[in-house]
Amino acid sequence: MSDKVIAYPALFRALHDDKDTYLIKFPDLPNTFTEGYGLEDAYLMASDVLAEMNYDQKNLPKPSELNSLKVSNDEFIGIVTANLSEKKRAMQKFVRKNVTVPTDLAKRAEDAGLNFSATLTEALEAKLG
Repeated sequence: MSDKVIAYPALFRALHDDKDTYLIKFPDLPNTFTEGYGLEDAYLMASDVLAEMNYDQKNLPKPSELNSLKVSNDEFIGIVTANLSEKKRAMQKFVRKNVTVPTDLAKRAEDAGLNFSATLTEALEAKLG
């Protein structure tokens, strides 16, 4: 099975400051924006935020046609790609969390053969959507 890779136009705006800062936003994806220092870092940050904000989205909008985008004098359009499958795999890594539960509840869960990690994961996913 091949990875899901997406490509979207991004607006890069140079701030012309001493850090060589670029602000990056994706017109088709309103909550997807970042900044980078220098052009290479800006592209890396843009690809990362594109993957981070969209790896679990089911219905992404169609990317805009480049000639339909308006840019100011300090902006340029760049096509940014992101590997959503790779980001999803990275986000599926696990961390250890110590939790405290009432003794009687823990005993009942153990007697029922419940996996505490799986149960907590399911509860968090249900709570957070």
